[in-house]
Amino acid sequence: MNHQKLAVGIIVLILVSSALLFFLSMQGSPRARVFIRANGSVEPAAAPIERNGDNYTFTDDVHAELVIEKSHVVIDGAGHTLHGPYNGTTENLWVIGNGSDQVTGGTQIPYSIGVDLSGGASSLTIMNLDIRNFSIGAYIWTARNSFFNNSVSECVVGVLLSGSENKIGRNLMATNEVGLFFGTNEPGTVPLNLTVSHNSFVDNIRQLGGCLCQESNISEPIHTWDDGEEGNYWSDYDGTDANGDGVGDTPYVFDVQNEDRYPLMESLVQLKKGTESTMVLPVGFEISALAAIAVAAIISGVLLSARRRKRNRISADNVS
Repeated sequence: MNHQKLAVGIIVLILVSSALLFFLSMQGSPRARVFIRANGSVEPAAAPIERNGDNYTFTDDVHAELVIEKSHVVIDGAGHTLHGPYNGTTENLWVIGNGSDQVTGGTQIPYSIGVDLSGGASSLTIMNLDIRNFSIGAYIWTARNSFFNNSVSECVVGVLLSGSENKIGRNLMATNEVGLFFGTNEPGTVPLNLTVSHNSFVDNIRQLGGCLCQESNISEPIHTWDDGEEGNYWSDYDGTDANGDGVGDTPYVFDVQNEDRYPLMESLVQLKKGTESTMVLPVGFEISALAAIAVAAIISGVLLSARRRKRNRISADNVS
């Protein structure tokens, strides 16, 4: 009986140690990342993303930033969640425009980008992904990308848009500090040929924000946040719909430079409720954690085998 208790104790100790190692590793990796490399590979290999040619499909939730280095690919979240480290408190508040190395109370604030286009990756389709708890949910700064059917919530900035010829449609941007931030890649440049329509902006502290350049605003055309027939849903729009066609009778005006001429009266999408998810192993962690688990499994097998041999020996002695 003492041997059995010792065996159980060893197994429990190893498993607890493995869990502790996993926890400490994540604490030391506030910017865990999953990469779609330029050569098409997924890194780390343990990430629950299945590749089929140029299509990448999530098979489970991910706790990490997604960095895309390859152009002309499709990222399909398949309804899964991409979780970040932002917890919504003022001590953890990274402010756009103040740089990446921000400090509050002597502590550096970790900033994170949920979907980040690296190295100029462009012509991407990103869809069906639930993005939560990042400094920036998605940073669309290159050209000819499509961002469709996604949910971005509980971020400082939901979507930062600064590239030309991008299409942003049928997304939910909810409960962020800023739903969509309209920026520029270089001073004096304005992203052109944008289509932003059929999105739902719900309960963001500021639905739409942007860089204000007093000297260039005069010459810029008015930014119309619609497709010429229908626009977006804004939870704070207080207009009417006299003819019942689902489109507001008056524009939704942000400022003199921005308006949605055809605001929708009802949201097209709803916020996904939180679900249990699986943590993705950060780069460099897989070996230590999996090795510890493997050792636990091996020891368990050896102990069970020893117990069987002992029982067989006792049975044989009884028979004789």
